[in-house]
Amino acid sequence: MQKAVGAGGQSLHFKDTILSGLGRRYYTSTNKVLRGSEADRKLDIFLTPADAVLLHGEHDWSNVLVIGEHKQNPDEDGSTKTLVQLAGYAREVFGSQPERRFVPGFTICGSMMRLWVFDRSGLYNSEKFDVHKEPERFIRVIAGYALMTDAELGLNTFVKHDGNGKYIVARDVKISLEDKPIASTKAIVCRGTTCYRGRRSDSTEWEYVVKFAWPSDKRQREGELLKLAKERGITGIATWFNHEQIVIDGDPDTISHFRRDMKFGRPRKLSSKASWVDGSPESSRAYSKSSLRGRSGSSANRLIGLGIDASTSLSGQKRKRNERLDPGSRLKRSKSDGSHASGTNVRVKEGELDAIGAHSIQETVVDSLAHCRNEWQRNNVDCIQEAGADSFTDYESEMYDNRVNYCLVTSPAGRPLREYHAVGELLEVLRDAIRGHRSLLEDGKILHRDISENNIIITELPAEGDPKGRLIDLELAKELDSLPSGARHRTGTMQFMAIEVLEGNGHTYRHDLESFFYVFLWMCVRYGYEDTGKQKPGKVMRAKTNILRGWYTGIYADIARNKVGDMDKNRFEKIIVEFAPKFENLKPLARELRYVLFPIRDGAIFTGTFHDHSIMYDGMIKAFNTAIDRLGKEEQVNT
Repeated sequence: MQKAVGAGGQSLHFKDTILSGLGRRYYTSTNKVLRGSEADRKLDIFLTPADAVLLHGEHDWSNVLVIGEHKQNPDEDGSTKTLVQLAGYAREVFGSQPERRFVPGFTICGSMMRLWVFDRSGLYNSEKFDVHKEPERFIRVIAGYALMTDAELGLNTFVKHDGNGKYIVARDVKISLEDKPIASTKAIVCRGTTCYRGRRSDSTEWEYVVKFAWPSDKRQREGELLKLAKERGITGIATWFNHEQIVIDGDPDTISHFRRDMKFGRPRKLSSKASWVDGSPESSRAYSKSSLRGRSGSSANRLIGLGIDASTSLSGQKRKRNERLDPGSRLKRSKSDGSHASGTNVRVKEGELDAIGAHSIQETVVDSLAHCRNEWQRNNVDCIQEAGADSFTDYESEMYDNRVNYCLVTSPAGRPLREYHAVGELLEVLRDAIRGHRSLLEDGKILHRDISENNIIITELPAEGDPKGRLIDLELAKELDSLPSGARHRTGTMQFMAIEVLEGNGHTYRHDLESFFYVFLWMCVRYGYEDTGKQKPGKVMRAKTNILRGWYTGIYADIARNKVGDMDKNRFEKIIVEFAPKFENLKPLARELRYVLFPIRDGAIFTGTFHDHSIMYDGMIKAFNTAIDRLGKEEQVNT
């Protein structure tokens, strides 16, 4: 604080007297990194609970409430470099606190202070002010942060705590949450999907998956579709238990509520649009070695690397944090009160960096610190929402994507696809997931539209006759007779996206079956190099080939052309040559699936959709059954 304000002992006196006893404290870590991050990231100024437990005297990102960045040079106020650093801090907070709703912060450049808020649709900021010329205002801001409630600081108070840990209440059932999520997202502009295993408070069985996410308000709720599927007797997918929109302190927890009454100006172009490949070979938590065409070393590039715009789904769904994927497997899933406004708006497309900028707002000065908390809430939160916004959005006609904080409870919990115990199990899981997709389509009249390795789970100890593999994640699913949602982006996960979808054609059941095929090939090429018989997160050796790089590199048209070429007979043989050794005997299955999905018509491979569903469904299921039987016979011979 002393460093930031430049007011000598007066600042320390303020911190040690006025702020003492508030239950929160400000710290600096300019010479020491915070725990809980894979990057050695230091934080100039931050607010934490006063009683936060420090391991070996080190602060942890999981305790950070407010982030602050200090620069000596006043000209760095509002610069891209400063924004990159602050965004990096926000990303660490979201990553270490996966249920976090938003993250407040501030920058002090020279003596110029500016306030920021990061949420799941981007960021917005206040106007700058001089802390030397307006010391009371500075005190009001700093004290205001310390006086805020947990909800006002962006914590998710929908999740309760007791002596046994975290829990929620769904349909009058208390569901305890496992301490660590099984999947979470570290990016900023995204759905913020976080999943926990859950169990009834009187049970030891982790039977539920509790999912928190920020979907677009334009899409039909995943829970509504799962409930509908349950009512229609669909098998082979996750089973609905409960879903609800989260309410915090009586208010809807939505981006539009956070930003109510905002006014946005025109965006300022900072860099040309670029496609991104978001991948990290080191860890699921570390974001990509992104490549920006023409400006790979720029600050704009680092924005994406920091996770402001890192995604796997082109609909806006992000790669989940606990998925230990290699570079190719974690990819994009495609106010001022008028007279005081200055600066520019921010508009960023998920998968593309479009513009960066800032708006200023005017804040009212209060004469008394007696109403510090109320005045802070009125002048520094509502005022931001009345005024300038720095918003990362992706649509020409809207200034930001209105996302809704949402909780879904399903069953059963299962293993990720990559954690198969045997090759035969992997085939059975994929076959049963295809059967589930067929049931969802034909019985439920619902199309999934996002088949990927992360959306297929292995059922633990299924009962006789129950599917061994299930489809999950209906966030992008659509009822067949419904109107367009109005939500943005192509749907799907890039490396598994069908050729015609990449070309911009409408999504059909055929495209999902094609995605199943790409998942199968992806597993055979990218996995299977480990020494043990069971794949474990973080223990899977990556493939030594980049033959599938063309499935996630470049623009849509490039990837579509690459896949068309790869499905040609000769190039296809070059792909299956790269199968991991344990999948060597699955090459006949790969050829049969290719024949079912890409028959030759008029001298070229067919990528269209048959009116008769059974042609492709029956062909694929029969091919898997044949391979499973053949594998079983081979195992009997070998034993």
